[in-house]
Amino acid sequence: MTLDSRSDRTISTLHPEVQPVMRSFVMAAKAIASKQNLDVRAISGLRSYAEQDALYAKGRTTAGPKVTNARGGYSNHNFGLAIDVGVFSGDGKTYHGTHKLYRELGPLGESLGLEWGGRWKFVDDPHYQFRPEWARGLAEREFLATLRTRVEAKRDILA
Repeated sequence: MTLDSRSDRTISTLHPEVQPVMRSFVMAAKAIASKQNLDVRAISGLRSYAEQDALYAKGRTTAGPKVTNARGGYSNHNFGLAIDVGVFSGDGKTYHGTHKLYRELGPLGESLGLEWGGRWKFVDDPHYQFRPEWARGLAEREFLATLRTRVEAKRDILA
């Protein structure tokens, strides 16, 4: 089994050290999905602060439901550390925004060392993020502040 082109493109936007674990996760998720005649694809990876702000505006200052609580600079997507996955029909033509498979995949991601948005107060079942070793034990707010500081200083965010 190989990655589909969308997943491959999405994962390639991530920090180089994060890409292998995300590839492993999506490949394993695809194997599980295929047993149910479904597919899983990585549908969102790295986002600019402007792209994040546009998502944050949804349900607030633009039409649509709220899809995130994170402004630009306050999402792991902004640092190439997160993906969102989508569940699709086996032929890839139909996207399932809600499906029981999202909940089934959460423990798989966690077993690979990823944080899963399905455990959050603002439940985000399709979301998976990588937390570097130096950030273990830090509150999310501290972690994101350190990421912003490292980016501004042009330091590797995972070193």
